[in-house]
Amino acid sequence: MKKILFGLTILSAFAATGAQAELTTAARGNINFVGSINADSCTVRSPGASSSGANMLVDMGPVSAKTLGTEATPATSTGGITSISKNIDMQIECATGTKVELKLAPTATSGKGIAVTGGAQNVQIMLVSDQTILDFTSGTAKLEAPYADGAINIPLTAYYTRKAGADVADVVGGQANATVAYELSYE
Repeated sequence: MKKILFGLTILSAFAATGAQAELTTAARGNINFVGSINADSCTVRSPGASSSGANMLVDMGPVSAKTLGTEATPATSTGGITSISKNIDMQIECATGTKVELKLAPTATSGKGIAVTGGAQNVQIMLVSDQTILDFTSGTAKLEAPYADGAINIPLTAYYTRKAGADVADVVGGQANATVAYELSYE
């Protein structure tokens, strides 16, 4: 009986001191989740622009002064050359039946157009939607876009143009950058 008790005592001692095989930790780390939830009812995308969050970047590229249209005819230069344009078709994702109003407000205006900064002179940017030139003389321009065919699309085309009254010879080359804030209202 003493031998059995002594054997059980030794067995209990091994179990209590962890004489069993321990697991070896091979790797540790974290699983990170990233993303965001949009609390707005509508979101905007534009295949003609790169985007970061709600901001879009339209690369107008280098444009020759000879191809610049005017405030009244942004798509055609004085010599009849078709002006270089950039499409910024805004695709708006909203609930079915939503009616959207888009308000555009340039940082600075130039006649009916959008003023540029960076060195170029006698140049502006004009926006056209469905062949209608947007007029920024009041500081903003508004467009309405009903839900149609399963989506809301606002087609915009941007052109560099000469300022009103400026000839090609008046254009001074340089950077020509601009910013237009947009705001969506919906019902």
